[in-house]
Amino acid sequence: MNGRSAVRVEGLGKQYRVGRRRERPETFAAAAWQALATPVRNYRTLERLTAFDDDADSIWALRDVSFSLDEGEALGIIGRNGAGKSTLLKILSRTVEPSAGEAELWGRTASLLEVGTGFHNDLTGRENVYLNGAILGLRKREIADRFDEIVEFADLAAFIDTPVKRYSSGMYLRLAFAVAAHLDADILLADEVLAVGDAQFQRKCLRKMRDAASGGRTVIFVSHNMAAVSALCTRALWLESGRARADGPVDEVVRTYLGSVASGEGSSVRDRPDHEGDGRLRITDVEFRSAAGEPRTSFSSGEDVCVVLLYESRTDERLGSAHASISIETTLGERVGLVSSGYAGDDFEGLPARGRISCTLPRLPLNTGEYVCSVWVTVSGRKADSLRDAAVFAVEATNYYGTGRQPSPGWGSLLLDNEWAVEPQ
Repeated sequence: MNGRSAVRVEGLGKQYRVGRRRERPETFAAAAWQALATPVRNYRTLERLTAFDDDADSIWALRDVSFSLDEGEALGIIGRNGAGKSTLLKILSRTVEPSAGEAELWGRTASLLEVGTGFHNDLTGRENVYLNGAILGLRKREIADRFDEIVEFADLAAFIDTPVKRYSSGMYLRLAFAVAAHLDADILLADEVLAVGDAQFQRKCLRKMRDAASGGRTVIFVSHNMAAVSALCTRALWLESGRARADGPVDEVVRTYLGSVASGEGSSVRDRPDHEGDGRLRITDVEFRSAAGEPRTSFSSGEDVCVVLLYESRTDERLGSAHASISIETTLGERVGLVSSGYAGDDFEGLPARGRISCTLPRLPLNTGEYVCSVWVTVSGRKADSLRDAAVFAVEATNYYGTGRQPSPGWGSLLLDNEWAVEPQ
């Protein structure tokens, strides 16, 4: 870090208009009146598109965010879904105009915001490397000089002359990241690049971004993976409801953010704004219970634990062929395991309008520590509702192996049953 400015953000804000569902007329007279009033309504709508009012028809996705970065700094942006993280990166990459404030960046910028951004489905991987490189500011000679490195990094040599419309999402990501990573950029913007791809490629991405930061480049990294943020970044910015909640050393900000998740600070499960899905049902609460049905948030290793999802239907449609899933993660966002009624062969047909979906985890094989549950429910193969970091529970040390000894948390999160033997050769 040499103290020269790379990014300056001052009072940045982005306002969007909230769409409203138009009521359908129930009578012929109402339909006729609506048809006659449509030109006037459209004219008024056009007038309103030129200005925003702070009313129920608009929302601030980002509001009064300010920070600055020097060359060589690595900033992690964290927060729940809907906090404004991706909106901030889109403004910095110049794909979205801010509604207020300003952002200045000095130097060439490489952006990896969405899988396959700038790719054309009908072109081959080779052709898209040149197209995407040109969009990112590379000359044709520069792309040719780095082409072999890009293909080797993406590990797609066998498919480089195949149209990318036949690529999986993981292949898309690998090629898109490889192009962006090999651009001689002064600033690298990366949004959830670890959300797709296998573990080996994720480690390769992290190494590349770490090398970029240590080589004097400025990195802005958005992720829900707190372990990756802590490993890559020296500083973190926590956004909540579009505003900056904390900005400082990465370990301090991550610890504060995870503490708010663990304490249930903020909206209840029912009222949280970051639910995702088509809305046919809404998860209203997540509870943990002992084998005796007692509500608790702390358990012992080896104890039976029941996770209960409370839900309400938001449609008159019959909810058939439903499945519920629970992901258990460490407080740093590393997944420990996932359970799903679909994998277990339990199909829920005809869910009641309101109810509880229960999952029992026998002999909980988790080491001492705090764990976070993310939950989702699918109906007829489509995600009806999903919520990250929905609830937190703690696990206390116990005599799991019956020997009076238990590994320290540093040995890992899982306690695996094991049997040992020695035989002569």
